[in-house]
Amino acid sequence: MDKTTVMILIVLVALLGLSLTFAGENPSDNETTLNVSSEGSCELSKLVNDIRTKDYYAGYDNETLSWMESLGSKYVWFSDDEIVIMDWWDSNKIPSVSVCDGYAHEIFSCTILENRSLGNMNNSKDVLLVKNVEYIKEEIRGNGLA
Repeated sequence: MDKTTVMILIVLVALLGLSLTFAGENPSDNETTLNVSSEGSCELSKLVNDIRTKDYYAGYDNETLSWMESLGSKYVWFSDDEIVIMDWWDSNKIPSVSVCDGYAHEIFSCTILENRSLGNMNNSKDVLLVKNVEYIKEEIRGNGLA
């Protein structure tokens, strides 16, 4: 091989290496906006215990529950379709309010680290582990009774 061919190969290998470095997952691909109940968070350990003992959660996925337990000291927020798990710092960015004759939802953006299913039960929910919570706003709606 002559020097020109060797140089071209070196440049091509370098370009391939750079492209592989930047071909990883783009963090913005996992960014989303979520909407949770404003009733506040609960400790993950309490939720895990409730899932194990309450009929409401009958049929839960054992692997998902074991994974939830492995996360340690985290906090949980609830939406209609999701259980959202985060650390204490992120959880404290979301306000909690009580509303008479209505309901409030807290809207925030975050990065989803992992998404699992709680199982194939009647009240099945997705279980999301998130980070980088950025609070956006609160929506309060009346229940139509006032």
